[in-house]
Amino acid sequence: MDRIKSILKYGYKLAIDVNADIFLIFTETGKTYDIFKEYVESVEHLQSTVEYGNNNSTDERDCKGRVSRNLKIIVSTPNEDTYFNLKNEKRIIPILMNYRNKNKATMIKQGVIKLFENNLIKKGDLIVAVLGLPKVSGGTNSITLIEVNTYNPILKFYQYINSIEKIEGMVISEILDIAMELAVEGREGKPVGTIFVIGDTEKVLKMSSQLILNPFKCHDAIIFDKKVKGTIKELSTIDGAFIITEKGEVKSAGRYIECIGGNLNLPLGLGARHYAAAAISKHTDAIAITVSESGGIIRVFKDGEILVEINPNKLDDENSYIY
Repeated sequence: MDRIKSILKYGYKLAIDVNADIFLIFTETGKTYDIFKEYVESVEHLQSTVEYGNNNSTDERDCKGRVSRNLKIIVSTPNEDTYFNLKNEKRIIPILMNYRNKNKATMIKQGVIKLFENNLIKKGDLIVAVLGLPKVSGGTNSITLIEVNTYNPILKFYQYINSIEKIEGMVISEILDIAMELAVEGREGKPVGTIFVIGDTEKVLKMSSQLILNPFKCHDAIIFDKKVKGTIKELSTIDGAFIITEKGEVKSAGRYIECIGGNLNLPLGLGARHYAAAAISKHTDAIAITVSESGGIIRVFKDGEILVEINPNKLDDENSYIY
């Protein structure tokens, strides 16, 4: 625990020294945050009893002063019980992750996406994160410095999300979360590839046909329902696309996209799934999101072009620095 306390202490001081906007703590059980909270409370107690002229109190004064200004303390966890406990804490912002990560790089990428999703960061922000071995209680062992400028693809995506109707943006973000889970976890340990088509539903249905009996027919299936999301993940291995309205109603699964692509300017090496997604987004006002079976890369298509490409299983070394 002394090791974790030291990492939190110096990570926190780094956030102050570099004038970071966010101090981000990753935790499974909440114990890492408990240690941080105890440290901050001890600093504040010391500050209330030591005169400002005492040189030994300099670091503590800086820490306390920074808390009172702009530094956001955000605690992220994949554990629902931990998340609900953290919601009772007044001085932090708790974030619930969508899945447990395979490695630190994936953890950071998901954390940054969730911050964008919740409008907690913007271009130019600086984040100092404290994290450790995924799925290991007490595994905190790293301090990472993240510049939001290096996440241009994700930034571009959320700039688009913020430009459209709020409910549609929420639906697209929810489907991106499902796509991220499928990209990282697959189904029963096996990679899957699939397509989600959101919006302009009437036109999309006219430009597609059913490959299988529609499992969502006559069901009031809403994308924000946990059972519906679970069903989607179970059905993700079947051929064809999921069709979802801009309000979040899941209309169909196993849908074959029939429209012809026309002049699509896509990178070489992409398969039929991606061309279908690009084509339907070109000929309708829909957004299409694909998960690649080979590599788990997520691509978002709008107007026949790739709006953003995200690989949740990889984080370029140049995008973060681990001390």
